[in-house]
Amino acid sequence: MRFSFAAGLALGALAAPLQAQQPLLASRAVAVTPAFESWSFGDGVTHGFGGARIERASQWSIPIAISVATGTRWTIDLSSAYAQGTVTLDRADAQLGVSELSLAGPADVRVRATGRFLGERLLLTVGGVLPTGKTDLAGDELSALRVLSAPALSFQTPVLGGGPGATVGLVLARPVGSWALAAATSFEYRGSYTPAAIVAGMPTPDFSPGEVVHLSLGLDGLVGQHGATILGSLDLFGRDRLGDDAAIAPTRLGPVATIDARLNLAASGFQQFTLYLVDRYRSSFSRDGATVEESAGNYLDAGIQTVYALSPRTGLLTALNARHQSGLGFDTGIQTAAIASGALTVGLTRQLGSGFELAPFVRAQLGRLESGLESTNVRGLAGGVTLGRRF
Repeated sequence: MRFSFAAGLALGALAAPLQAQQPLLASRAVAVTPAFESWSFGDGVTHGFGGARIERASQWSIPIAISVATGTRWTIDLSSAYAQGTVTLDRADAQLGVSELSLAGPADVRVRATGRFLGERLLLTVGGVLPTGKTDLAGDELSALRVLSAPALSFQTPVLGGGPGATVGLVLARPVGSWALAAATSFEYRGSYTPAAIVAGMPTPDFSPGEVVHLSLGLDGLVGQHGATILGSLDLFGRDRLGDDAAIAPTRLGPVATIDARLNLAASGFQQFTLYLVDRYRSSFSRDGATVEESAGNYLDAGIQTVYALSPRTGLLTALNARHQSGLGFDTGIQTAAIASGALTVGLTRQLGSGFELAPFVRAQLGRLESGLESTNVRGLAGGVTLGRRF
């Protein structure tokens, strides 16, 4: 039985967001995935230097994705989101004077056009980021962002705005025996933006991220009756700068290497039965040409994603995954915290007719978070629904 694209989007939203690029939607499709996610910290996590501790972090978000085919060669994809996040402290922050931090607003709009040539053996992608997301943040909003964007928490919309950007890339595929081999490269330009609001009449300096070069190599084919995909990628970064002041040392992120392996099993009664493993290694970054010690980290996510056919139009969606992030030892904040956690997701996928599909889900997570010298149990709860339509 064919696999529901709404279920695919829902399952994709449930896995840790380790992949740098989202897969293309089906042609002429639209999907929206409102979700609520919440993390509670058993013993709390230190916030700032005033003695306050983080008790809970939560977020409502409404991502939307649209895919439109134009002619026989080109597909245009657009995606964005609206999010509202809250961080609850056990007492008022000494500097901000509040015990609840919040951040709300739209995210950037991402646009991508994909053209297919040479019988779909060559793909050309051209994309851009429209800076509609919120980047000019007040003090409490910036503090909330530091928690909500922490990789260990893996919120669905971790960052609202990252400034303007543009990407161009090529993918070349060719058969190798019974397998398909694909090689890809792309260049990403990221424009400058202001990460904090004006304070005491003094404008904060602009942040200018460095350019990024993405290199990928992948294999796709059959292992007996089962489908297998193996993808390796390498990201290379230019220098990041904060303002024009020579006293502020430029930084350069180290190369990031990723391995993504998936095995799609041909299991009786299942629309999808996928085993996956994604491992990303982030090498040390440098500041003013010198390597920063303990700034390298590893991010591992592995699990099972399934959709079992309950009827011709209804499927039972489940996902079981484990995550381990080593964290970055150069800092003691939650932004660089390590985590080991497991998650169970249960949901349904239902074809409603006229191209509409619905996929509600709930998820529970348990784990252990380590931030500097602190260690605490964490619990995560989430729920949402994907509503999609193919035209």
